[in-house]
Amino acid sequence: MFEKKTTLIIPTKDRSQKIITLLKYLEKNKIIFKDIFIIDSSNYNHKIKIKKFIKNKKIKIYDTFPSTTFQRNLGLKKVKNSKYVLFLDDDIKLKKKSFYHMNNGIIKYRNFKNICSYAFNLKSDKNKFKNEKLKVNFFTEFVGLYSSKPGKVLKSGWHTKISNLNRDTVVEWIYSGATIFVLNKIKKMKFENLNKGFNYLEDLHFSYRLTKKKMKHIVIAKATVNNPNFIDRNDISFGYIEIINRYKFVNKFNLSKVLFYLGAFLKSNYLFLGLINFRINWISRFIGNYLGILYCSYNDLKKRF
Repeated sequence: MFEKKTTLIIPTKDRSQKIITLLKYLEKNKIIFKDIFIIDSSNYNHKIKIKKFIKNKKIKIYDTFPSTTFQRNLGLKKVKNSKYVLFLDDDIKLKKKSFYHMNNGIIKYRNFKNICSYAFNLKSDKNKFKNEKLKVNFFTEFVGLYSSKPGKVLKSGWHTKISNLNRDTVVEWIYSGATIFVLNKIKKMKFENLNKGFNYLEDLHFSYRLTKKKMKHIVIAKATVNNPNFIDRNDISFGYIEIINRYKFVNKFNLSKVLFYLGAFLKSNYLFLGLINFRINWISRFIGNYLGILYCSYNDLKKRF
């Protein structure tokens, strides 16, 4: 099994019960990793519970401040003599045969030298994304604003979701919450610190760099997992950050600024659909979006004049 050649890295914050449940799953199913690193930014009470549970176990815990970027980078820095690195969010729900199917997938594709990651297939509640189909139409696909293909990165800088796949699929970006990376493919790489603390789109920035190097990410369809803790962020701060970090992505990979701004306006105005369902809190996110667009516009104008 691939786990014996793999270091498992679990960033966590104030979720002692979830991480204990995850570790119990590994014990129950006799899944033995080469190393397990818990990168913990929890408060004192949660730290005590985690440390008590892992006492006398071959698990290393590192205390740090809250930042998914810093936590993942710290875990990556500590890895030695492994072939693979598995980043796993503490709230991921694993199925009985998740690792069995992932191992089969790795065996199936191991001779493809350009594969840099193997991702678990995230099964999500389709009702939570029922308005996603409104983003995909002839116009958005024709001008390159959006796509019906999973894991696609558009010239606008927007990317499409990856979930509920029916077959193994090569994608252009990958999430880091349930993905195995081939260690020698990501040597000297770091997750980019886009904002202090919460780093929206860090997965996109990290994985698309590998795609641009002609490497491939593949999602193993049968290796399914769940993440029931979907967080719908709708405050002004998030609305601002999601535009700013997208703008950074477009700049970094020299994508289309025109399509970025068009996409940003359409995405922001899409939030008004929330009023139909009485999603009044979307207004805060809408305001944040427009503040982000104004900042990006000001930044571009300043460079030109």
